[in-house]
Amino acid sequence: MNVIELREYRIKPGKTRQWLIWMEQEILPYQQSKGVELVNSYTYSDDKGDEWFVWLRKFKDEQSRQAVYSQLYDQWWIDNVRPKVFELIDESSVKVRLLQPAFSDES
Repeated sequence: MNVIELREYRIKPGKTRQWLIWMEQEILPYQQSKGVELVNSYTYSDDKGDEWFVWLRKFKDEQSRQAVYSQLYDQWWIDNVRPKVFELIDESSVKVRLLQPAFSDES
């Protein structure tokens, strides 16, 4: 069964455009090259005026998700990408949720 991952980040004030350009041009292509399937991505503003980035990633199963994680979040990512990520988004806001189907296909 596919695993759908919902990821949500609060973008730092004034950084939305920079974040979206970087995601589109660098982060998404890199992640897709490592086996991440992007379902879709979204932005929204909350009632405080904070900007959020939300995206859905799809994996074949949990084993595949873990295999992609091991390739994706390596030392290069930690040293080179992660610091820039947290210049643009609030680290304490990061939420990762695994979504479960609400209804079975057998209904």
